[in-house]
Amino acid sequence: MRYLAVDDDPSFHFVLTQMMCQLGYQAPVCVTSAREALERLANPNDKFDAILLDIQMPEMDGIEACQHIRAIAHHSSTPIMMVTTMVGRDHVDQAFAVGATDYLTKPINRIELQARLGMLDRLVQEHNLARSLQFAMESMDDVPGMRFAFEDAVALPKNGSLIEYLALENHLLTLSRLKLHTHTAIAFQVVGGANLFRRLTRIEFLDCMADVGAAIAACMKRQSFLLAYAGSGEFVCILNRAQPVDTFEIEHELGAELMVYDAVYESLGLPMLEVRVGATVSSGLFSPSAVKTMLGRARASVRGQSGYQMQFLAG
Repeated sequence: MRYLAVDDDPSFHFVLTQMMCQLGYQAPVCVTSAREALERLANPNDKFDAILLDIQMPEMDGIEACQHIRAIAHHSSTPIMMVTTMVGRDHVDQAFAVGATDYLTKPINRIELQARLGMLDRLVQEHNLARSLQFAMESMDDVPGMRFAFEDAVALPKNGSLIEYLALENHLLTLSRLKLHTHTAIAFQVVGGANLFRRLTRIEFLDCMADVGAAIAACMKRQSFLLAYAGSGEFVCILNRAQPVDTFEIEHELGAELMVYDAVYESLGLPMLEVRVGATVSSGLFSPSAVKTMLGRARASVRGQSGYQMQFLAG
């Protein structure tokens, strides 16, 4: 694991380096400005597995830098952990909206840093799997030894509109109960997904899920949203409660979006897809485990819906 740490405070670099080395990690490469970081990251031969990015920096802040990093092709999905003071936590939502993966508060402590780095380790492993699967998709071949279960919330290759489910959960966990209550969740399910998983190669299955994810994202573009593949052929979308959605309208828009793939799926002889849209749900102010409860209720809702069928022509 090779980390790039971006912060204008040299003392933070010193503390971070000491802690990471004590935890058994390689010392991070440290730079003091966003522009210097972008110059390093633009070089595809200067490889980094993950980035720690301070939000509040002079000239270019971390949020703008995060946007620029996501525009670099070979870093479009590299895990980015934002670093902020407690005062700067209001900016965390903005950071997630432009592609951040996680966040860490200053002053850092060993236990929290260890937990956050552990999550980044898992994300890097998922991205490595996703890159291998993407290569296999492009070569129209499956990857021997690449295995994942139907229930796994795997990263979908070449889908910039989605974030990892783990990152979605982690973002919601950073919110206070009151702020979490201002969000709603809605789930989407590919009906018969388990059967598709059995019948298709892993590559074909992920390709189907990626198409569905892109179609959902296109339908939600008028909203401020976060979308993740949750495994089991299901997607979860987080929305601002102040922006109500019409699920019936979304269903029809999804049907139109997915029609674009008809010819491709027909030529490949892939089976027909049916997608369900669940009801929007919110968290209770006083419910225990509010995040998992809200996400669980959203997924339970879509499993109980009759839904709207969006069918591809099948050969």
